[in-house]
Amino acid sequence: MSLTVLSNKEISKYNPSCFVIYSDNILESTNVLDTLATKNELIDLVGVSFEPNDQPIYLYSSKDKKINFCIKVAGRYENWDLPDKVKSVISFIDKPDFIIVNAETDKEVFVGETTGTANVGNSQWQREGRKISAAVKKIPMVYQTYYSGTDRSKVSQDLLDSKDGLGQVREASSLQVINHLVYSLRYRCPSFVIYFPNSEYDSKIGFDRDNEGRILFNHYITSCLLCEISDSYKVKRKELELRIYEHMLSYILESVKSRSKTISRIDKDFPVEPMHGILKEKGQEFIKFLVDYINRDKNLDSKYNLVDWKLDSFLPWSHRYKNTPLLKFLSDNSLPMLSYLPTATKVGIAQDTKKLIELLSKFYKSDAKKIQSKLNANLPTLIIPTLMFQKKGNSFIYKVDPGTGELTAFSELFAYSSEDKKQMNILVYVHVPGPEKFSDKTKLFKAFRRYADCLIINDKVYEI
Repeated sequence: MSLTVLSNKEISKYNPSCFVIYSDNILESTNVLDTLATKNELIDLVGVSFEPNDQPIYLYSSKDKKINFCIKVAGRYENWDLPDKVKSVISFIDKPDFIIVNAETDKEVFVGETTGTANVGNSQWQREGRKISAAVKKIPMVYQTYYSGTDRSKVSQDLLDSKDGLGQVREASSLQVINHLVYSLRYRCPSFVIYFPNSEYDSKIGFDRDNEGRILFNHYITSCLLCEISDSYKVKRKELELRIYEHMLSYILESVKSRSKTISRIDKDFPVEPMHGILKEKGQEFIKFLVDYINRDKNLDSKYNLVDWKLDSFLPWSHRYKNTPLLKFLSDNSLPMLSYLPTATKVGIAQDTKKLIELLSKFYKSDAKKIQSKLNANLPTLIIPTLMFQKKGNSFIYKVDPGTGELTAFSELFAYSSEDKKQMNILVYVHVPGPEKFSDKTKLFKAFRRYADCLIINDKVYEI
C-alpha cells in the first residue's frame, strides 16, 4: 500500500476531529496507526504528515466521507505535559503501551496493550497491572496477544543458546479471558483480550487459526474513535463488542486434550462455580447481557454474578510452597485451604480466618495485634505467596515480575464482588527472605498498597 504524504496545511483543509496517541515510544504508536485502516470497513487512511518527523499526524476518513479525523503521535509519556487522567492511568500500577486521547477535551478514548508473542508461563500475568489501570479508570481497553507461544522459563541457558532452545509450545490459560470478563463486569467498562494467530506454533498443537483477531482489533479502535465524534456509530461499536466477547468465549470453550480426554479449555483451567457454569452453559446469553451492561442499557443481574464464589466447588490447595516457613506451619496445624484446581496453583483460600488469625498470631508473636487488626475474621482469606527477592551470590535481585501481575490478577478475581465490595481478605506472603532495606517505589509496591490487607516480608508484618 502506497503512503500519501501530506502537509499539516493540507490536513487542516479536511477540518478533522483531532486525537493524540501517547505511548512508551513512537514505534508502538506508529505500528498501530500504520495498519489501522488495513481491511477496515469503517475508514480509509488519507495520508500522513511528517511535520515534524518525530510527531507524525495520520489522517483518516470514514468510508462515507462524512467524518475526517487525525491522530497525532506524541510518543513517550515522559516527554509531555499529560492530561490528569492519563497521568493517573500510567502511575496507577503499570503503564500501558498506548493511550488515545481526544485532543480537544482531553477525554481518554482508548487504551491498548500489544505483544509480539503469547504471554505464557511466568509471563502470563506480566501486563495485568496495565489492564486494571484502564478498567479502574473506566477507559475501553484491548490487550492484543497471540494464541500460542513458547515457555522458555524452565529451559537451561545452554539449550536456549542452541537451535533446540525454543521451549515448550504453550497456550494462555482461560484465566486470561476470565479476568477480562470480570473487569468488564466489575468496572462496567469494555476490557478485552484479542488473540492473533501464530501459525508456526498453532499448527504444532493442532490448531489452524484465522485472522479474525486482527480485524476485530483495528475495527474496535476505529469504532471508539468514531463514536467519540458521532453517536451514529454506537450500534456498530456494540456489534464489535459482542464479536470480541464471542472471540474470547470461543477460546475458553474450545476442545483441548487433557491427558487421555478431550474437554473444554475452561474444564481444564477453571472448573469452579459459578464462573464455570455461567460461561459454559449460558455463555452467549451472558456476553449479550455484558455488552448491554457496559453500555448502560441494562442494570446488573444477579444471575450473571461470575464472582459469587461457591467454595464447596473448590478443591484442597495443592501448592508449591510446602517448605516455606509460614505455609508449612499452617499445613502442620491442619488449616484447611482451598484453590481452583487439583494441581499446584499460585494462590489458596482459607475459609476459617479466625483460625488463620490464631495461627498467624502464634507464628508471628510480636505482630499478633497487627494481624488481628488487619484481617476480618468474618471473611475468607486469599493467600498469595510471592517472590520479591532472588539471591544471586552475595547480593539480591529485586523482583517485580511476575509478582505484580499475579497479585493483581488473583486479587481482582477472588477478593472483590461484582460491585467492587471486599469479599475476601488478602494475605500476601513474601516467602523468600531478603535485605532489610529495599525500594518501596516499584510497581510491585503499588500493587501491595492497593490489594494487601496483611503483607509479610522478612517474617514481619510490613506496614504499607
